[in-house]
Amino acid sequence: MSQTDTFIATLTQTPQDAGQLLGMLNSLNNEIGQVITVLGYPETINKDLGTLDDALTTTSEILEFVSVVPDVGEAAAALNEAISVLSPEVKEAHGVAGEIDSAVAPLRDGLQEVQQPLTDLINAVQKVQTTSQTFLTDFSAVATCINGLPNGTYKTQGQAYLDQFSGTAQPYVAGLNTALEDAAGALGSFYSALSDLEDVLSPLGTIDAQIDQVLNVLSPVTQALSEFQNLLEQNITLPIPVYPVTVSIYDVFKEYGEFVGWVTDQIQGAINDVLSALGVTLPTIPGLADLIGLQLPAIPGIPDLSGLLNGIMGDFNQLEGMIPTFNLACPPKSPNDEVPGGGTYQR
Repeated sequence: MSQTDTFIATLTQTPQDAGQLLGMLNSLNNEIGQVITVLGYPETINKDLGTLDDALTTTSEILEFVSVVPDVGEAAAALNEAISVLSPEVKEAHGVAGEIDSAVAPLRDGLQEVQQPLTDLINAVQKVQTTSQTFLTDFSAVATCINGLPNGTYKTQGQAYLDQFSGTAQPYVAGLNTALEDAAGALGSFYSALSDLEDVLSPLGTIDAQIDQVLNVLSPVTQALSEFQNLLEQNITLPIPVYPVTVSIYDVFKEYGEFVGWVTDQIQGAINDVLSALGVTLPTIPGLADLIGLQLPAIPGIPDLSGLLNGIMGDFNQLEGMIPTFNLACPPKSPNDEVPGGGTYQR
């Protein structure tokens, strides 16, 4: 195989390699926003679980306080039981979510900074693909033309010129192909690992929606209970002959049993309001068990896109600089035309 044939075979691979890499880069570019969103799920769910954990603790403490009112305590039993079951699982899941968020945060933050180097690499690979394909077409046409000429000086010198040009350009094109293939390998491994991670984290969006449902149900209950607690902490004067006593309404239920009926009548409207608020069923969060048991795959490191770009452009710039120096014409314009340099290529 002549140097020209070897060069054409090598150059033929260049636009193909560039096209493969370009497809990977475009896929990453198109999906990076969604990937960043999914990588943000652990952060969101960690915050929401923290909010829910605090809400459950607060609600449980208030329930214990207001349950001094018999009707309220009885009505609160079911909610209190639901909280006692849910709260430990929420605490454990909150810890796991924090660990997951700490693990993926560097990748998430890093991906938010890759847009410009990714765009630069896409533009460069597009240029490599277009330029190499155009030159491959032109060079191959000239080589085919030269080889098809009748035996003679122009053919002999033309073939020599092609071989010399090919021998000079071959290392750059081979190096370019290697750089393109190395970049494709690095991007392929990264994209595959990123897809695996996205698949594992995607269900967290559903879990977070379940957490929001619990908060939506719990928040008005907690608000009503808090208002009722404030009422119980207010003072009231008991109608004791000769020595009226001023105590908190809470203390009436704790220490002045003979006045419970009387004070209950005074606050019956508030009791009815809190009983109405307590008539809810706290949703479950089925996904918490999955979150607690979640096993993260390996967290990929972001490839050095600028380094990959430099590796590609080093050899490409050499090739691009040689293209204008290729000035062999075929077919010759006249029988007396000579090959530039008498068949000797000079850069």
